[in-house]
Amino acid sequence: MAQQAELFAFLTSACLGALIGLERQWDNQHGGEKTRAGLRTFVLWALLGTTSAFISKQFVPGFYPFGFAALVLILLARSRCDQPGLGLTTLSSALMTFFLGSLVYWGDQKLSIILAVSIMLLLASKGRVHAWSKAFTDEDVYYALQFLAITGIILPLAPNQDFGPFAAFNPFKIWLMVVLVTGLGFFGYVATRLWGASKGLGTMGILGGLTSSTVTTLAFSKQSRERPELSSGFAMAIIIASTVLLIRIALLVATINLDLLGVLLPGLLALAIPGLLYSSWHWMRNRQRTAELPTFANPMSLRIALQFALLFGVVVFLTRAGAAYFGNAGINVVSFISGLTDMDAIALSLSQMSTHSALSTTIAAKAIMVGALSNTILKSIFALSLGSPALRKPVALVFGATILCGAATLFFI
Repeated sequence: MAQQAELFAFLTSACLGALIGLERQWDNQHGGEKTRAGLRTFVLWALLGTTSAFISKQFVPGFYPFGFAALVLILLARSRCDQPGLGLTTLSSALMTFFLGSLVYWGDQKLSIILAVSIMLLLASKGRVHAWSKAFTDEDVYYALQFLAITGIILPLAPNQDFGPFAAFNPFKIWLMVVLVTGLGFFGYVATRLWGASKGLGTMGILGGLTSSTVTTLAFSKQSRERPELSSGFAMAIIIASTVLLIRIALLVATINLDLLGVLLPGLLALAIPGLLYSSWHWMRNRQRTAELPTFANPMSLRIALQFALLFGVVVFLTRAGAAYFGNAGINVVSFISGLTDMDAIALSLSQMSTHSALSTTIAAKAIMVGALSNTILKSIFALSLGSPALRKPVALVFGATILCGAATLFFI
């Protein structure tokens, strides 16, 4: 049995090496990196990793570093002899192939297969990545670095602890909202540059609904003032995000309390109908349009992000204060206030309360609907106060119909 497992490890390692080597050989034959390292070479490199791990475990403990050193010497020698020589991509692929072979022998077959497929896809995407990179300017790179700085440096340093009255101010959560605002704006810009405004903004609408439809509304309403000719696409993104939010609420409730979902589902469907109708109509109307779009400026703005972070902190404070003063008796008041910023929190908390019989499913469903309505009202205020005239009309029409449908449904729950 042990020998069969070892033979299987060597066979798997050879297949993974062949997968990566086949891509390198194809790239070489089609005008890519000029090197003689192809399918057979990468199979040998993968087997070298497996053999080194095998010898180190079975015969000579500590042999593995010598196997790795042998590969490095081979690569250095090949790099000096080849004309024009092994490129960094092939050198890196060779080292990863060696480690993949080792992982297979150590029993991490699933991880090694996932990594091998990921490496192959990354190598095969060379042409597309180069084409994408040419579409961006130095300013785009600067904004990307700025986003990485506020995400990867400031966010981890922000204390994840509640401060102030009612423990309402959490620096980490507030700065997380800054990351969401700036990140959504930047990645929306990237999507529109790569796929065009219509597809890009539609994609960002879905992403916004999965993260924060309120942030989506705030960011895109502001951008519609700067690019009024794209107001229709911004309106579509806002409406799609708000519709996806309702699907997200349904999924969250379903994970905790299916009985509550059964009571709540008609209300969520009523809220979603206006957005679904508008999105379908907009898609049918614009699917044949292929005209060139004007240059789309990078929307990264820390000022907008900080404004929303401040607003978020104030509303969280009001939510905590409302819960402290009203308690369960004022559940609808608390839901209305909480729905202004965080539908996930109110949906999950009410689902849990109704599961433990602390709250009836009917009251919980109505409270979640109230939170969804308050969230829609806040987004309507953002769109109407910050958006361009061309954005206000469709958003006001859809959100107005959504509020009317939701209010009417409350009487039937």
